[in-house]
Amino acid sequence: MKTMGYSAYKTTETQATDNKEKILLMLFDGAIRFTKFARMGMEKKDPRIKGENISKVIAIITELDCALDQEKGKELADNLAGLYHYMMRRLTHANIHNEIDPLKEVERLLSELKDAFDNASKNLARARSEGETSNDSGIAEKVSLAV
Repeated sequence: MKTMGYSAYKTTETQATDNKEKILLMLFDGAIRFTKFARMGMEKKDPRIKGENISKVIAIITELDCALDQEKGKELADNLAGLYHYMMRRLTHANIHNEIDPLKEVERLLSELKDAFDNASKNLARARSEGETSNDSGIAEKVSLAV
């Protein structure tokens, strides 16, 4: 009876982690897409499109920042928080000064973070499928820092 309960618990835990990882990657995809739209708005000299999309990117980054898990990896969480705050400052600068370069920089940073979390997520899935438990918690900690 205990085995069935443990199995159900592990299945639920894995599904919840998979969902967190998918949500995280979707947030990065959305932020990257809205950054591109903001650039298009700036290039077309349309302040509404630029402003609305920069606001969306800032909202997503704010949520990512608020979701950081300070208990599981304080140093990594602090570094990510610093990077998120830097990106928000660059987005604000781009919006106020109508500069495309900060948007390009934020888009690049978001893409690099997305790739890093995607790789961590794949490594976690591979470790789970191979039944590795020693490496599993370290990878899970890093991925769970974002959501």
